[in-house]
Amino acid sequence: MNWLWFSLVIIVCYLIGNVNFARVIARVFKHEDITTKGSGNPGMMNMLRNYGIGYALLTLLLESIKAGVPALVCGYIFASQGLFEVAFFTAGFSVVLGHNFPVFYKFKGGKGIACTFGMFLFSPFWWLSIVMFFVWAVFLYFVDYAFLASLGFVSSLTIAWIVKLCIVQPTLWWVALIILCVNFALDLFLHRSNFRRWFKGTENHTNFSSKVKKLFSHKEKAEQPENETPEKEIIIEDDSSEQTTGENKQPESEVQPESESENTEKTNEKNN
Repeated sequence: MNWLWFSLVIIVCYLIGNVNFARVIARVFKHEDITTKGSGNPGMMNMLRNYGIGYALLTLLLESIKAGVPALVCGYIFASQGLFEVAFFTAGFSVVLGHNFPVFYKFKGGKGIACTFGMFLFSPFWWLSIVMFFVWAVFLYFVDYAFLASLGFVSSLTIAWIVKLCIVQPTLWWVALIILCVNFALDLFLHRSNFRRWFKGTENHTNFSSKVKKLFSHKEKAEQPENETPEKEIIIEDDSSEQTTGENKQPESEVQPESESENTEKTNEKNN
């Protein structure tokens, strides 16, 4: 009977994963198709490259909820039978599969990093997910290769969960272990083109550091209270420059009449 319910969980969570929030956000706010922009991948990093940090974080938030909430609900449904870990990762991985291979988009989806992050974020190791997220952001800031930062993030959390499962060994713990390993192997497989470009030296940079600097520079400009004083100083300098030019012109006007009087005196002397 449990396998029947697990089959239902897999189908429902797979269909939930078909909802791609990168596509939705780009369509609603930018009236564009994200698959025609940048790398063409409907995921968080392509949103970052094309629309900035705000839209990328919104995509990450919604994709994390999309994967984390169904996984958590299914985990607690089967927790009374000692199958929390198995149900949790089965549901979460089904959402990731739906995101990566959506039937509604002809099986052309994202790479599942944001969904995987959400799955780990809603797990009992949520605190480790938050810590590793900041490590991921710092790593991305200095390295500027998104796929390396993302795979490092996923691999560290996968290893942490594998160690926990091997130590605690809950019911059917090996099933959850297999799901985690398959999920990580799938992440590596979907990033194979990134590895090829990286070895060739043609992998795209995210320019994450420049985007962060630009974001904080805008905040600093908005916090400056006195923006009119430099304009007043410029006006004063312009007036002074006009006065100086006027003073320089006065001797020229005075010199002209003197030259005319000298000419008249010379003509009178000649006549005499």
